[in-house]
Amino acid sequence: MTKTYSSWTLAVAAAVGVCALAGCNQRESANETAKDVSAARQDANENVAEEKREAADTATEGTQDRAAAEYDVAVAQADGQRKIAAEKCETLGSDAQKACKEQAEATYESAKAQAQATLDAAKRSGSAAVQPPAN
Repeated sequence: MTKTYSSWTLAVAAAVGVCALAGCNQRESANETAKDVSAARQDANENVAEEKREAADTATEGTQDRAAAEYDVAVAQADGQRKIAAEKCETLGSDAQKACKEQAEATYESAKAQAQATLDAAKRSGSAAVQPPAN
């Protein structure tokens, strides 16, 4: 037995979908944003600290292992900065918020690519000096 949906059911489903999508890029109050930024900052600090602990555990291992661990730290820092920046964008209006979030994502991708290039160079040279992204 096949199930058919009435036009009304499809219209309701479409309306629900549009309402859900309309929630994207909605402006938050400064208070909500401050709380979200604080939570993102705490999460980022915890993630970076964990990566640094793991990197410290590789101190006695080979150069490539250390370089990979330092890459992980740099990416965790960049990811944390991206999340904090994206939360700060929440106070902006729709178009400005979208542009702000795109900039945060572009900055993250750039920092990640820089960390990857540094990792690749460290692997080629035998050095493990991966520089974290600038704040």
